[in-house]
Order: sequence, then structure tokens, then C-alpha cells
Amino acid sequence: VNFRPALKLLDEKINKLYYDLLAPYDAICLLDEKSYDYINSVKILDEALINLDLRNFYSKEFYESIDKTIDFLDKEFYNGVCGNSAAVVNLIGHTHIDVAWKWTIAQTVEKTQRSFSTVLNLMKRYPEYMFMSSQPQLYKYLKEADPDLYEEVKARIREGRWQPEGAMWLEADTNLASGESLVRQILFGKRFMKEEFGKDNNILWLPDVFGYSAALPQILKKSGVDRFFTTKLFWSETNLFPHNTFIWQGIDGSEVFSSMCNTYSKKLTPTQLLAAWDKYQDKKYTSNVISTFGHGDGGGGPTEEMLEYYDRLKKGLPGMPKAQMTMPTETYEILEKEFYESADRIKSMPKWVGELYLEMHRGTYTTMGKNKRFNRKSEFLYQSLETASVTANKLLGSAYPQVKINENWELILLNQFHDIIPGSSIKEVYEDSDIHYKKILDDGSDMYCSALSVIKENVKTNGGVFVYNPNSFEVSGVTKVDEKYIYADNIPPMGYKVIQDNEILGTVNASNGIIENDLIRITLNDIGEFVSVYDKEANREIIKEGLSANVLEVFEDYPRDFDAWEITSYYTQKKWTIDNLESLEYFNTGLAGGVKIRRKYNNSVIEQTITLYHNSKRVDFDTWVDWHEDHVLLKAAFPVSIHSAKADYEIQFGFVDRPTHKNTSWDEAKFEVCAHKWADISEYGYGVAILNDCKYGYSAEDGMLKISLLKA
Repeated sequence: VNFRPALKLLDEKINKLYYDLLAPYDAICLLDEKSYDYINSVKILDEALINLDLRNFYSKEFYESIDKTIDFLDKEFYNGVCGNSAAVVNLIGHTHIDVAWKWTIAQTVEKTQRSFSTVLNLMKRYPEYMFMSSQPQLYKYLKEADPDLYEEVKARIREGRWQPEGAMWLEADTNLASGESLVRQILFGKRFMKEEFGKDNNILWLPDVFGYSAALPQILKKSGVDRFFTTKLFWSETNLFPHNTFIWQGIDGSEVFSSMCNTYSKKLTPTQLLAAWDKYQDKKYTSNVISTFGHGDGGGGPTEEMLEYYDRLKKGLPGMPKAQMTMPTETYEILEKEFYESADRIKSMPKWVGELYLEMHRGTYTTMGKNKRFNRKSEFLYQSLETASVTANKLLGSAYPQVKINENWELILLNQFHDIIPGSSIKEVYEDSDIHYKKILDDGSDMYCSALSVIKENVKTNGGVFVYNPNSFEVSGVTKVDEKYIYADNIPPMGYKVIQDNEILGTVNASNGIIENDLIRITLNDIGEFVSVYDKEANREIIKEGLSANVLEVFEDYPRDFDAWEITSYYTQKKWTIDNLESLEYFNTGLAGGVKIRRKYNNSVIEQTITLYHNSKRVDFDTWVDWHEDHVLLKAAFPVSIHSAKADYEIQFGFVDRPTHKNTSWDEAKFEVCAHKWADISEYGYGVAILNDCKYGYSAEDGMLKISLLKA
């Protein structure tokens, strides 16, 4: 391809006439040809063009005719028939910048510089242009990479033409991040905005995140954030979300005012302006609509063309809503006032209770499992090390490593971006993540061990074993010390206990197809599947009659679109069971016992160590996979003998229940869902749960509970 640069001289007068004519022409094309607005607009434009003398371009007469045409349009059209619409689209200049996606973080730093530079240059030419941008992470990158440009941004913020808003450190995935992480996202985000710009954020700005946890309203309200914005729910492939403006209620009853537009990255044209109003579903509550404009994902933002359109659309063209450039905070104040006043008058208020489930991108709960595992381990580790460090500091005066903890929390938060942790970015992004997580986990382990050592060194063990419990509840159970199992009894929450010589022999026995202790008995078939799990204490069978549990199922995985993002509902039509057993070996220690299983599938190997412990009904599956398959989804299936129309799934600070049936299209769409550490099916007085330490994807139907292990 030949590169042929050229310089062009823009004639500003001709340019003005061009847009004076283009905006109404584009608007007319959207109107009913029989409508008065159409007929009258055509008539005025026709009369205006009669004034235009095109016989001799760039002549004196040519420019005089341009002046005459512009004056006529200004008088008869823009200040004549425009401005009669009561509908207002509140436009927010915006650029969505993915911190990583089809590019690396290093390229994002450059995208931020280019996008923000474009905004600043256009602000010099268009005095009404206002802009907002979320994500303190991007501002920090700009501060480090281009201090001069950063100071220009700060000047526009002080001037009031640039709003740094959004609440979170970056636009994080809210399905996969833990409750503590979401709190930190807001804590770190709001703190940066206050310290750098003197601005307190009160809008959670997440236009492109793949579903929204039911725990968010509670987290937001407690963080001083009482407004929410997104567009992503309109991507749902099955059901149209019924509201644009509504009250969103979370699991504890907390409520936040929420508003959505149909997309976050779009041009500003009459077509987009009219679509913003036409697609708005809550017109009886507000005559104002929120809508962003500007190129996004890779940055870019508003352009000269969009701002030229705005100079005309703000007049309120016939048949069109009026365009109004606003900031997010101002827009929400307008929307809330109208919304509550209308709701009070008509005695009705749209409200959505529970999660905002996106009926799309369900594969993101499982894709790139390595990163999800690193994330969970990091979240666990940093909560535990902070607890231990506080204990060592308060009891023994040990230094608290605040700077390094915060530095690494920023890396944890960075890797929770909504295209990193879901697994939807390019390979190079995960090479960067590997480096980040190594630092996070290495530093965290060193700090944790250091804090525990300080505590342990000041405890008289008298030859016993120092056992620390990082949980918020008392724990008893088997633990491993120097390859030897011991039983630790009643270890206090977030505390420790010294266990002396442990003479408990234990009750676990594993052999000849049986693994059991005093509480439960597991019966295995010849290939290591569970054909029975009998609860001795409750005197009941857990596994559904005639079926097996811990069945490893492989499904063909060719979704309709977005390969890394999606699991499409038809995946269940092709299923294979991994039943090629290579070896099965029982082991016993008394306090622990079980079986080691090795299975082969095509070019892949799966090894499981299944362990039952003394005085426990919990069965552990330590699963190791060497995987060499493409376009398959691997699940572990557990058919339980419990009848329930719902299953419960842990989310941040609580749980949500979801259907185990397909009564409605809304129920049917939840064929794959997200959970944190457990999913549970229960009936009155009894239940069974699948727990996990690094997985997020689950499905449940008619007593069949499955956990998604990998998506390749």
C-alpha cells in the first residue's frame, strides 16, 4: 500500500454551511414523509438552497451566497422551527478505553495519551464541549507517562469541563471479583479521585461489564456511591431488559438509582440521537435520556464531526429530541428529580431486585482458568496477610507493610479488569498477568510468613504445633504438618492455638470401592465414579438413584460468536463421558483416606486425588489436568437426591438463588451461572453443596449440579 500524505486547507465558511445543511438533511431522512416536520423542513431547506450561487466556486458572489444561505437557515430553520421538542437527550462526551483487550497494557498507556490529547485539542476549538472519563488507573498511567498532558487534564477538571467519575479503580468484572476486592476497587478509586482532583465520585460507571452482582447495591451505598450506569444489559441475547431508568435493589435491601443507554460507544448523528430516545423504555417517568457519544474500546472519543453535529442538534431539530451536553452528575440530578416526581404522581416505580444477569458471555466464568485461580489465591492471601500483620502490629509492635500491600492490591485490582480476568484478551495480556501474579503471590507469601513468624516466635509451643486459623469462624479439622496429618480442634477465628502431641487415630478407611468414616460412606464403581454417598448421621442417600457422581463430562464448544466469551445453550446436545481409567489406587492414614485416579481423554490426562477426613462430611477433589484439546467444555456432574426448584450460589457477602428449571425464558437463559466458593441445592433440613477454591462457572437443572472445570 502506498502512503500518500497530503495537506488540505479547510474553508471554515464552507464547512459551516456543509454541517448546517447536513444535520437537517440527515434528520429529515429519518422522518415520515407525510409528517408536517418532514414537509416543512424540506420546504425550508429547498428555499435556503435557492440562495446558493454555485456558478463560480470561491468567487465573491459564491461567498456572498454562502453568507445569505447561512443567515436564512439560521433565521428560518434553527431559530424558527427548531426547539419544539420536550424530549431531551443528555449527551456525555466519553471514550471507553479497555485497559487490556486486543492490546497490551503498554499500548493502553499510549491510547490514553492519544485519546486525552484529542479531547484537549477539541476543547480549544469547541467551548461547549464537555468530557468525562472513568478509571483512575488510566489517569495514573498518564501521570507517570506524560506529566505535562496530565496537568492539562487537571486544568480542564478545575475548569469544570472534564469530569473524572466512575467510583472504581477501573471498570472491573463484578461477577468474579470478591467482595473485599470490590470494596477495594471503590476505596482505591475514590481515594485517587479525591487526592488528585478533589472530586468525590458517586456514580458507578460500568458500561461494558458482563453482568452485575446482586451484592453491588449494598457495597455502593456503604461506600457513598448511590448511582449506577451501564449499557451492557442491552446485549442480552434472549430477553430485553425492561427498563432504562429504575431502582436497583441488592441482597440486603440497599437501593441505588440506575440508568442505562443502549450502547456506550457511538457516533453523534441524528440517527443515534433519535435512537437514544426511541429505545428509551421509561418515557412516562422522564423526558430526559442519558447517552454517551464518542469512539470507544480502543479509545478515540468524540470527533470534530460529532461536535459539529452537536452545534446543530442542540437546537432541537423538527421531529428530533433536543441534544444537551451535560456531565454525568448533572444528568443524574435531572433524571432523579423527574423520575421520583413522576413515580409519586402515578403511584408506580420501576424496580429490579437482585442480580443484573447478562444473558451472554457465560464462558467468561471459566475461560483462562489460570488467571481466575491466581486471582482467588491472591484475594485469599492478602486478606489473611493483612489480618496477621495487624495482629503482629497491635500485639507485638511489628511494622505494618502498608505501602507494599497497597502496591500489590493495585495489581490485583488491575487484573480484575473486565477483559483480563474473564479471559477475553490476547495471549500477550496474560504473559503480563503471569508477571504481576508472581510478584503479588511472592510478596504476599513473604509478608504473611513474616507476620506469622513474629506471632509464633512469641508463643510458647512446648514442643506442640502452632496452628493459625485465617477464617472468621472457629475451625476444627485435619491439617498436614511435615507430611504428617494431625487433628486441630477448635482453632479460634483469625487466631491460633498450640496443638500438643496428637494421638487421634482417626476413623477413615479407604479400600475395595469404599471410602468412609463415622459420618459418611462413599461407594465407587470400577472407574472411580460415586454410585453412592450415604450420610450415616442423617440416614439418607445423597446420590440420585441409578446415576453416578463425580462424572467428568466433555461437551463440544462452538458458540455462535465470541469464542472466548460464550457458552451457547446448544452445547448440551453433544456430550461425552471421560471413562478411560488408567489407574486407581487407595490410600489410608486414619485421619485421612481416599483414592488416586488417573484418566485419559484423547491427548489429555486428568488425575484426581479424592480425600475424606476424620470427623468430616467434606470430600476433597484435588484435580490436576494436562489438557491438549480445543473447543471443548469440561464439567464435573453431581446428581443429588434433593428436590428443589432453585439452587443457591455464593456471591460477595451473601448468596442468590437461581432456578433449576426452564419455566420461563428468563429461567431458561440462566443455563450457566457464576458463583464464588460454593453452590448448594437444599430442601427443608438438608442440602448438598459443591465447594471450590478457584472456579466460578456452575449449572443446575432438576437436581443435577455441575461445576465447569475448563473451557478450551
